[in-house]
Amino acid sequence: MKKFFLKHFTTYKYSNNVSESSNKIHLYPYNENTQQIINHKITVSGNPTISTYLDDYNNMVGYFNHLPPHKYLMILSEAEIMKTRIIMPEDIVDISTQWETLKSLKNSIDFLPFLKISSFRNLDNAIKLVKTIKSENASPLNVSQNLCEHINKNYKYKKGVTNVFTKTDEVWESKAGVCQDFTNVLIELCRIAQIPCRYVSGYVFATGRFRGTSATHAWVEVFIPNYGWIGLDPTNNCIADIYHIKLAVGRNYNDCSPVKGVYKGNETQLMDVKVELDTNPIRTDLNYFEEESAIKKEKSANNINSYQKNLQMIQQQQQ
Repeated sequence: MKKFFLKHFTTYKYSNNVSESSNKIHLYPYNENTQQIINHKITVSGNPTISTYLDDYNNMVGYFNHLPPHKYLMILSEAEIMKTRIIMPEDIVDISTQWETLKSLKNSIDFLPFLKISSFRNLDNAIKLVKTIKSENASPLNVSQNLCEHINKNYKYKKGVTNVFTKTDEVWESKAGVCQDFTNVLIELCRIAQIPCRYVSGYVFATGRFRGTSATHAWVEVFIPNYGWIGLDPTNNCIADIYHIKLAVGRNYNDCSPVKGVYKGNETQLMDVKVELDTNPIRTDLNYFEEESAIKKEKSANNINSYQKNLQMIQQQQQ
């Protein structure tokens, strides 16, 4: 059992006043058997009212409107979380029975979203790869772990070469990216193997061996018969266990992106994301609450600098 302290800052700075910022946030950590939320609060500059609801995937979602003109918007999520180790599947049920169970899930409305294969130009090659790994003697858990290991060994972890809009084809061909990219590839491969799987947004604690710290992280959950959902992290080639904090799940990143919003105005925007996760209480950096450092207005705010725009897309990406 481990206790974690979390601070997740998201800040937006604008070249001039904007108004009517509407945001949807997936910043509410899951409360489940192996992850208990002791304390959690969300602070937004301007103190707008935050409404919450449960979405189709059982995620807690927040929504708020910040109407007054502003040059700065800060969203801070703070949590105290207790984690316990998961109980691993025993994987003793007859293998053919397990595959038959998964085959029957194709008719279930609860699993259909997590079985749909995307259409991409490398689909034939992906199918061939799955066939080489999915043998008759391999259980769904074995196949999932082997696919996870394949991505970890054959793809290079490299920041800055992809962003939130990068297609699976591009990652497949370049064999490089970050956790979000590896998660997307593993999802496609598992679904080709007829294993229901879903995208997970969250955090991973820095233990010296994990990649994806200091930002939001992403991994996959696969459904195993007679067990349920279990997380696989292709970036680190491991089971998502005591060091992984789950925020939200969905078919893909769009279903569980931490912050998504729009605003009224035609100003240059600069986004910054900072995640701190520790086993000791975290001191708040007061600089994140200062509004004075709003960015200078560009000569033309209509066309945001392409380099700056790419930085913002990378900032939103899960590492």
